[in-house]
Amino acid sequence: MDLAQSNLLNADMAGNTDGFGSQRLEWIRGNSANESGTCGTCTPSLRSRPTSKLGDIIHSAPTYVAMPDFGYPDTMEAAAYSSFAVAKAGRTPTIYVGANDGMLHAFSARTGTETLAYVPSPVYKNLSALPTQSLSSDSNAPPAHRYYVDGSPTVGDAFYNGAWHTLLVGTLAAGGQGIYALDVTNPSTFAESAAASIVRWEFNSANDADMGSVFGQPLIVKTNNGRWSVIFGNGYNNTDADGNASSTGHAVLYVIDAETGALTAKIDTLAGTTTTPDGVSGSIAVDLDGDGIADVVYAGDLAGNLWKFDLTSSSAGSWSVAFGGSPLYSTGGQPITTRPDVTKFTTGGYLVVFGTGRYIDNSDNTTTDQQTFYGIRDQGAAVGSIGSLVHQSVAGTATGTDGNTYRITTHAVGPPTLDAALSGDNAVSTSTYYASKSGWYLNLPTSGERVATDPSIRSGRVVWNTLIPNTDPCGYGGSGWVMEVDVMTGNRYDTPTFDSNGDGTISAADLVSFHDATDNTSGRQVTSIPAAAGFLRASVTSGQPPFENKNVNTSAGNVAVIGETAGLGTQGRRSWRQIQ
Repeated sequence: MDLAQSNLLNADMAGNTDGFGSQRLEWIRGNSANESGTCGTCTPSLRSRPTSKLGDIIHSAPTYVAMPDFGYPDTMEAAAYSSFAVAKAGRTPTIYVGANDGMLHAFSARTGTETLAYVPSPVYKNLSALPTQSLSSDSNAPPAHRYYVDGSPTVGDAFYNGAWHTLLVGTLAAGGQGIYALDVTNPSTFAESAAASIVRWEFNSANDADMGSVFGQPLIVKTNNGRWSVIFGNGYNNTDADGNASSTGHAVLYVIDAETGALTAKIDTLAGTTTTPDGVSGSIAVDLDGDGIADVVYAGDLAGNLWKFDLTSSSAGSWSVAFGGSPLYSTGGQPITTRPDVTKFTTGGYLVVFGTGRYIDNSDNTTTDQQTFYGIRDQGAAVGSIGSLVHQSVAGTATGTDGNTYRITTHAVGPPTLDAALSGDNAVSTSTYYASKSGWYLNLPTSGERVATDPSIRSGRVVWNTLIPNTDPCGYGGSGWVMEVDVMTGNRYDTPTFDSNGDGTISAADLVSFHDATDNTSGRQVTSIPAAAGFLRASVTSGQPPFENKNVNTSAGNVAVIGETAGLGTQGRRSWRQIQ
């Protein structure tokens, strides 16, 4: 802790120096000696934590790290990746997560014991608020909720300084303007005395005025300049009170050197102004030629632009926005606040899928603008308008025998095999779609419905969640849907998708009654706000189609387990997408 940080802890919430910095520091470390429920009339009398010393975890998703498993080829660097993976095969499995107690935490996955806590420097200015007693009737509550280390960490392997390392890069999300990098190669060495070797670097608004609050997870990739890099969009509110008076308000993509934290490239879209600031959201990188190096990056922004960034040059100074600075596609103002996903398209090029909508500020609770899920083809040129896309839609809802509510969507490309009377079915032939259309879109039908979590492409399908806010205090903040359609066309599937009768298998018995027939479904309702799904594939049963559960954390405090079909093949979690 440096002098400036000590001074921030030595002051109360109003900024008045009171000399109680050491007591606040001990409280943050977990010491209860000065808590009001413990010491009575001690000075200072700090807020009691009767149940847990761990702060609330809201936007940060836990990341599990055990043995290295990224599978990089041994020829990629001077030292073989397989040797690194073997050497670290037995390292302690660890869970990393950010919390609104000001810290990134590491816990042993075997025992639950905390092994590391790190306080990024941009949150120090708000730390004094944590131990302050509430001014409300509940003296054990903080005066008002604040966000601190609120972003989800990314963990990946990278090669620098002559060796492979496991690097954790985390964001603050709503907690501030900054990201940080920790070397977590050896959890067994976690100790305060080793801080200098664990903490790699930080990058915040003091380094660049266009840095905002980053909600998307950074990428850890090798780039064509021969270095390993951290890539992320500049996020939101980049002209707020964090000292960004000189910010341009533009949406930009940062490329940071993974070893040093130095700014390698700042790719400016020129979108946004100081009065109407824009910001790049979560990004995904693609390796075009199978050499393990990121060549292009896709990301959306608050103004509804889907950008493609060209990183194919060996010179970072030549990296740029593709298509002469134009977006690949513009939604006409529907904000893109989540990371897109991408796959090779059937007849060449790539397909980028993403949803629109925002759920960031308090005012977002009441917005009712139409939002949409898109599949946009990248064929080497910008896509002009929505008129070049195939229109899919939600045809209606039906109740499964398990009591849950399901959605039926259209089959607008190719001949449907189920209910041909559905509106929009059979609108475009398959040959026309592949020859002349630039993708598809599906409007979300419920007022206020939007996409606020990242989509996932799995075995020819795209899975995404929607959110519908609800101001009812008994409504868990809202509800939503888990949706799943064919990724190439947006079609509903001709065969059952959801286990609508709850028997743990997928069969014709899972079709639901709708219109004048039994139909396949494309979505299942969740009665509280759903987080992004986790995927757990079941053992293959002879004679049965592949089956997996989508495990969805909800705002009601439970996990919705949604049984669905699973396509062939497997997919592991990676910090970026390599397509060969």
